[in-house]
Amino acid sequence: MKKLEELINCEVEKLARKSYKKVLVYGDVHFPYHDEKAVNILYKYMRDYKPNVVVINGDLVDFYSISDYNKNIDEFRIQEELDLANEHLEKVRKLNPTAKIYFLDGNHERRLQKYLYKHPELHDLEVLRIDKLLNFREHKIKYISADYDYWSKTSGYLELGDVVIMHGDSRLNGASTSKYAGYSAKNTMMTIQKSVVMGHVHRMAIVTHYQYNKMLYGIEHGCLSIKVPQANWQQGFVTFELYDNRLVNPRLHYVFDGKLIEDGKVYKG
Repeated sequence: MKKLEELINCEVEKLARKSYKKVLVYGDVHFPYHDEKAVNILYKYMRDYKPNVVVINGDLVDFYSISDYNKNIDEFRIQEELDLANEHLEKVRKLNPTAKIYFLDGNHERRLQKYLYKHPELHDLEVLRIDKLLNFREHKIKYISADYDYWSKTSGYLELGDVVIMHGDSRLNGASTSKYAGYSAKNTMMTIQKSVVMGHVHRMAIVTHYQYNKMLYGIEHGCLSIKVPQANWQQGFVTFELYDNRLVNPRLHYVFDGKLIEDGKVYKG
């Protein structure tokens, strides 16, 4: 008869042979309006976590100068945004040399496409495509694009196992965003009846719903941009595992006051 320790070790070995992937999702960095400490903490955590999949979930760059809003000309610095974003992508690839890395369009990336549609004489210049400007081929990043108008029906999404990852979803499926953490993810999760990880709202939350022998998760992954004092924004990112293509162990990693404290370790920016 096997001892208890042998039975436990046997079960652990069975789990290890199953399909298992570690996934890290972040977004809303908004270069050059990023929080350098928060981004540095992301790098340090990546080095320890060693994800199999990294998802950059939109709004890596801000493209303030080509937005539809009234602007301050002193803030026109597209080249700086692109340089910072490329340095960041190079760093992420070096930290995760064997991981699959995905980039999903956010509504701020689509600002470029909308601008080009208004200036059709520039529209066919391939050098102005976002995948060219951010050198996705060089960084070995899979690009998932959206319509030029991000809030149209094709806003771009990624399915990993039983979870749908998308930047924002206020119009795609009739769900609505909210100024309160968790509400946007819950609305989207219940509308599409699938687990969802989303950004755009700059908030962090995990909402669960169990039905029909299935656990659904609605997750908001926060932002890594500079916080607006009066706004209900939270800095951070999300990790979860895929076990037999099912989402398990979702975790929010809050960055607060330039620190992330996890498992007795302090990550400082």
